[in-house]
Amino acid sequence: MKTRTIRRITQVVFFGLFLYLIGKTAYPLTSKIPVDLFVQIDPLVGIATSLAARSIIHEALLGIVIIALTILLGRVFCGWLCPMGTTLDLSDRFFFRGKRKKDTPIHRNWKYYILAGLLVTSLFSMQAVYLLDPLSLLTRTVVLVFVAPVQLVIRWLAEVFYGWSGSSVGPVASVGMWLSDKTGSWPIMSGPQMYYREAMVVLAVFIGIISLNSITRRFWCRNLCPLGALLGLCSQVPLLKRIVRDDCTKCGKCIRECKMGAIPKDPKLTRMTECIECFDCVADCPPKSIRFGLRPKPVFHEETRLDPSRRRVLQGAGVGLAFAAMTAIDPARKHALSDTSPIKISSPALIRPPGSASESEFVNRCVRCGGCMKACPTNGLQPAIFEAGIEGFWTPVLVPRIGCCTQECNACGQVCPTNAIKPFKIEDKPKIFIGTAGIDRSQCIAWAAGKKCLVCDEYCSYKAIEWKDVPGEGRRPYVNEDKCVGCGICESACPIQPVAAIRVYSRGDRRSRGADVG
Repeated sequence: MKTRTIRRITQVVFFGLFLYLIGKTAYPLTSKIPVDLFVQIDPLVGIATSLAARSIIHEALLGIVIIALTILLGRVFCGWLCPMGTTLDLSDRFFFRGKRKKDTPIHRNWKYYILAGLLVTSLFSMQAVYLLDPLSLLTRTVVLVFVAPVQLVIRWLAEVFYGWSGSSVGPVASVGMWLSDKTGSWPIMSGPQMYYREAMVVLAVFIGIISLNSITRRFWCRNLCPLGALLGLCSQVPLLKRIVRDDCTKCGKCIRECKMGAIPKDPKLTRMTECIECFDCVADCPPKSIRFGLRPKPVFHEETRLDPSRRRVLQGAGVGLAFAAMTAIDPARKHALSDTSPIKISSPALIRPPGSASESEFVNRCVRCGGCMKACPTNGLQPAIFEAGIEGFWTPVLVPRIGCCTQECNACGQVCPTNAIKPFKIEDKPKIFIGTAGIDRSQCIAWAAGKKCLVCDEYCSYKAIEWKDVPGEGRRPYVNEDKCVGCGICESACPIQPVAAIRVYSRGDRRSRGADVG
């Protein structure tokens, strides 16, 4: 079997594994393989998050394996394993083949400047790697953009071909159960229809990355990918190298066909920092003069070396510093100067998942992959918009009106790749406070109209609703703040529309009360 064919099969297998693990990111977790595997093996996530959090992210130490593999064999991860690279190759095949006037590398050093900027922001305890890290970006895109439409289409097909409805029992019910058992992805035939805020913004970013292929193949990988830049730094002198025999006719076909622009004008030379070991040049060479093999002694040439401009690197670092400074002066941010001072919080609607670290540590660890949102069985975890200020953009927040934090679930802590959400036991949930419910007496039926309404009391999982006699008014509901953990089931169930009469607020954030749990 040809090496190129083996590479393509490997790409498909790992891309399928990537999608499979996202599908398995659900409650209850049944996958024997860590569902956050691809983010865990991302060395850029591990380095940047460790710098921002000022601690070693043990969950991301698998990235060392990719670094070691790159030092020995070059950027094989980019060419063989990376799901973003596979996505770009597939989009090129289906949308852009034969539609480009030229195919030359453009500003391949940009990615090193971007890498410098991201690492500088991390040095100043600002998490920005989520913006451009390919594995975080692609995971977030699949979760926020594609999960809901796939679920909707499956339900629509079930209704059209089997006459299924949410409450019916028939052949399609068994089909739905079979799909749920086999995929473990979400309750396809029951449960809420998934919905995610900011999905169109995330889709626009993804379409922009794909559209860059119209300029040159793998434009993202060549010029913008910070993970590719990090791996390029590690692959300057790998053992596995491209070797060209003396019978090369210099026809230039390998130069034209190289998807990474790794071959300069002299086809006998190779920019090893750009080469992704795809072996296309081996297959495309007419005289078969090219092979890949072990070369223990490095062979340098001015065109094979990494040559980013020192000034541009400093400029990239300056942009990163400016970004960190911008978040530091964000008016929505409160500075935590000591353990006893208020943590950063900008909105009473900033309700974090149970088990979340302190706010400053949480935003520094979270890479916005969307895994916790996908795992949430009620769809209540949503990407933050402005609840947490600039630095908390797209971090997970609980939106009770969409879905509550159900008492029997702890999936979010199990799927987090950076321990921004710490694992916890189900029996500890009554001790984990994520917010506090408050009754709006002007909206509440029992308070405003004196009518009997027991919805919040009946739904409350923690028995936090208490009834007290009010002189001249009768019995009225109150929230026992010592029992209320802020799960939001009362707000989710409240019949008052559009704004619930009982709502959950962060109230200064009570996570510290459950900080020893996990």
